[in-house]
Amino acid sequence: MRKSNGSAGKADSAELEFPDWSGMDDSSARVSAEAAFQLCEQYGPLFAEWAEKWQSQRPEKCLNEIVL
Repeated sequence: MRKSNGSAGKADSAELEFPDWSGMDDSSARVSAEAAFQLCEQYGPLFAEWAEKWQSQRPEKCLNEIVL
């Protein structure tokens, strides 16, 4: 990396193009809050075996102290 004393150039915000979100589907109307909560409650038992396997395969945490 090289050190720089100059400042970054200013970007012209008029050149930015943003996507048109007017036709985006509103996902909040798909599932009620109660149904979403029930799904969250069901995910625990469904993925318990997978989560346990994943936890057992995780590498050990790094215990080295970092001094700045």
